[in-house]
Amino acid sequence: MNKEIIYDIIGVGIGPFNLSLACLTDDIDDLKTVFFDRKECFDWHSGIMPEWSTLQIPFIADLVSFADPTNRFSFLNYLKETNNLYQFFIRESFYMLRSEYNQYCKWASQQLHNLHFKTNVECIQYDADLQHYILTVKQENSQKTSQYYAKNLVLGTGTTPIIPEFCKGMSHKVHSSADYMHHKEDYGNKKSITIVGGGQSGAEIYYDLLSSIDTSQYQLNWMTRSAHFFSMDLGKLTLEYTSPDYTNHFYSLPQQKRDDVIKSQSALYKGIEIGLVNRIYDQLYLKSRPSPLSTRLMPNSTLESVTETENGLALVFYNSDTDQKFKIQSDILILALGYEYKIPKFLEPIHHLICWDKKGRMEVNHHYAINAIENIFVQNVGLYSHGFTVPDLNMGCYRNAIIINQILGKTVFPIEQRIAYQEFKPLPEEIIN
Repeated sequence: MNKEIIYDIIGVGIGPFNLSLACLTDDIDDLKTVFFDRKECFDWHSGIMPEWSTLQIPFIADLVSFADPTNRFSFLNYLKETNNLYQFFIRESFYMLRSEYNQYCKWASQQLHNLHFKTNVECIQYDADLQHYILTVKQENSQKTSQYYAKNLVLGTGTTPIIPEFCKGMSHKVHSSADYMHHKEDYGNKKSITIVGGGQSGAEIYYDLLSSIDTSQYQLNWMTRSAHFFSMDLGKLTLEYTSPDYTNHFYSLPQQKRDDVIKSQSALYKGIEIGLVNRIYDQLYLKSRPSPLSTRLMPNSTLESVTETENGLALVFYNSDTDQKFKIQSDILILALGYEYKIPKFLEPIHHLICWDKKGRMEVNHHYAINAIENIFVQNVGLYSHGFTVPDLNMGCYRNAIIINQILGKTVFPIEQRIAYQEFKPLPEEIIN
């Protein structure tokens, strides 16, 4: 790579958020951009996509529309170009299939020439004299490395499934929800399957396996440590909490208050879509009419240990209501415990340039930058700084609009102000000192 080519933006990781950034910057002449990902091609959670599953946000929350509804990478334009616009219209649903969203993103990625898959970023250094970053990258199946140079970095590395330490090393019997579709064919031959995790992923897997319980005749268990299998609050006034207004309000709070607030908001982003909850109950009712079902649903149950036995797996749970431990047997354990962000190793050489809070977390400023000179930006990081919308596809365009405006030092994409009917704090003149 010629050292004279210095990119304005290098994006590391090509998930939906950095793909959105690539789409939004594609027609901006002032920007030279390039993006890297070690995956073979764009692929979004295809391991957990039963064919009936849909996104939990409307189609307008695509890669570009909330920042630029006229952009050629919109979902509606994708439907038009693939001859599916009328079918989507006649279907009369705001919610696209998950597989459809994945196909849409693949379509967008295939039209961009600055996305490099099968390319691993090995380390990032900073040249203080020239004031740019040096990325050492290696292509898959190659021993050679190349160097790329950037004024700004946007980190879009994804999250990884949460796997408890005591479950590691049991991959043939303990599966992540992220790999559900890869193993689904084998589950029909099992005598017992246990799902742990009461969120959307756990619910989708339970519903999918419940649909075949009478033909496969396995024992199907669904356990969660939550007090109940709760549905997400998706009321319209609650949805205003996914607005720029609330994001700004949340960021303005002291850090300790933010940490306390986010703990109280599980029902806003961690629960199950209410329609799926109802379909699960209806399926239970339908399947149990001929005879009792071999299924158990248990809240207040935390998985504490897993042991391999001759009969499969011995699972030990703690029930918080009764303050008792109990054990069940299961051939297969499916973990649907959510995802976590891990700081990439390639950041080690510039660790000292990044701002960290008192808890050792990246300190994300209002513009999503994590360093003092504001030229390292993050996607999908900062639940503790910007609230529960951080991993939400709904807010990707909003964040990218802010990042692009900040990098260019001008308003390319206007940021919506005061869209919520609610007020999240009193006016200054109303406060009593």
